[in-house]
This record gives sequence, structure tokens and C-alpha cells, in this order.
Amino acid sequence: MSDLAAAFAHAGAPVTLRNFPAASYRVTRERIREFALAVHDFHPAHWRDSAAAALGFPGLIAPPTFGSIILIQAQREILDTLVPGYDPQRILHADQVLDPVRPLVAGDRLTCRAFFESFRHFAAYDVLAIKTVLTDQRGAVVLTGSTALLARTGEGAPGPARPTLPGPLRPATLSRPVSLRMPRTTLDFDALRVGSEIPAQVIELDRMDLTRYARVLGAADDRPAVIAPGMLKLGLAAGFLSAWSGDPSAVLRFRAQFAHYTHALRVPPDQPCPIEFRGRVTSLDARRRKATVAVEARADGRRLFGYAAAEMRFPALGL
Repeated sequence: MSDLAAAFAHAGAPVTLRNFPAASYRVTRERIREFALAVHDFHPAHWRDSAAAALGFPGLIAPPTFGSIILIQAQREILDTLVPGYDPQRILHADQVLDPVRPLVAGDRLTCRAFFESFRHFAAYDVLAIKTVLTDQRGAVVLTGSTALLARTGEGAPGPARPTLPGPLRPATLSRPVSLRMPRTTLDFDALRVGSEIPAQVIELDRMDLTRYARVLGAADDRPAVIAPGMLKLGLAAGFLSAWSGDPSAVLRFRAQFAHYTHALRVPPDQPCPIEFRGRVTSLDARRRKATVAVEARADGRRLFGYAAAEMRFPALGL
């Protein structure tokens, strides 16, 4: 049993939510465009005010997974505070759920609150679950995220320092917020069928994209980025879906499981790495005008997601 496992067993509350201090973040036009460029998302609403206004927004809107960069920073804070002995190179991002309530808009002032939800030990890994919630300047929830991390603690590996746990708290109830906004997609929902295919798109990811992404994440060193992280690949998938639907706000939920080998997806220094994205409608809800779309991404013949899907909403006829 690792030091973290022992600490939680001693605390007797392995599933108690543990609140961490809130952090603030301001969404800027420059950061939106830098992120959009890194994830190859060229929907006009990320680049031109007029295109964002046509979708009903007062300023540039951020790509659908933009909020993940704030969530990642909060997760780093949790790991640094709670388990500072973990080696970042031995932590794998296993599973991610993002629930956007509305797109983030240039000028938004966001607060991020993080919760350490649960811990368990499985085989040679500590499995950590972290919940993060973004609220805007009016206190409204704009995005929630649930993350599962695998921290390898195998034989002979140096264990993390004993964590400093906050006092016991009652488990909080964090319900999934519901978006009330109706998207303005360019796609005819009534023409969709279960099994409908989304046209394939090939995106060429290069080292400069990795550098841009690391910069938006607030990379602390100047070492060249060589591996495409899971959330960057999910950002590419989100842009693929936005181009298909015509409105980045059509997505109500992203879910992705990252296969182990994708954590070592290296981008060559002298040439781009082509990634092919495909999608397929797996379910339809005609009454709520919602569709679930499975997304597949491949590079060098290998799948980049164990599983990836999005729940999407479409406007009623005449809207």
C-alpha cells in the first residue's frame, strides 16, 4: 500500500470531497486565438467578432475545450499540495469528462474550484479522481470537469510524500448543470440517422503546435515539447465536431478515455504528424433534438482514444 493509500485508510473517508482554494482566470482574445491555433480550430467565431455575434455572443468565443487549461492548472495545484512526491512523468491521464454549459467569451472572469473526490489503489497504480468547477463573474457555472489520473507506484518506485489532508468534510453534491441556450448549427438534425458518418478530416500536428499548447498551459520551462497530451488531442476532436455542426456551443458533453500508448505519441521534429479524425452518430433523441457522436482518431494506424464521444444539441426547425 502506498503512503497515499495509507493516509486515506487512516482518514477513513476515501470518497469524501475535499475542497481546494479557488483560483481566478481572465479569458482574453489573445489567449483564445493562441489556443485555437494550437488545436487547429478555425471556426470563425474564435477569430472574428462578427462571426461570434452571428451566433449570439458579445465577443470572441473560446474553443469548446479551452476551459480544460484552467482545470489542468487546478489539478496540478492539487497534486503539488496533496501528494508532492509524485513524479509527473509517472502520472497518466486516463479519463476525462467535460460538461460545458456555455462557451467562454473574451472578457470572462472565471473562478476555478477543485475537489479531490476519491482515491483507490489498483495493481501498480494509485487512481485519483478530481472534480473541477468553473464559474463566471456572475457566479454561474460555465464548465465542470471530472478527471481520472493513474499514478504508477510499482515495485522499486519512490513513493510520494505522505499527503497533508484537510479536515473531514461532508460530501458535496455537484449536479450536472444544464445549458438552456439553443445552438445555431448549420446541420439538418432531421437528416441524421444512427450510423450516419461524419466526413473524415486529417489534421497535421507539428512541434510548433505542441509549443503553443504548452505555452497556453503556462509551461514553466523552455524544454521543447515532443509528446501530444491527451487534452490537446481532445481539443483537436472538438474542433472537428465544430466544423461539422457549424456551432461550437452544440456540444453538451465530451467524454474521452486515453489509451496507454497514446501518452507516448511523439511528434517528429522535422515533419508534422498526420491525425485522421472520423465520427459516427451512435444515438438520437428526436424529442430533445440531441445526438451522441463517437469520434475516432488515428495516427500511424493507431487509435488515439480508447473511447471518445460527444453529446450534441441541435435547434428545432425554423430556429
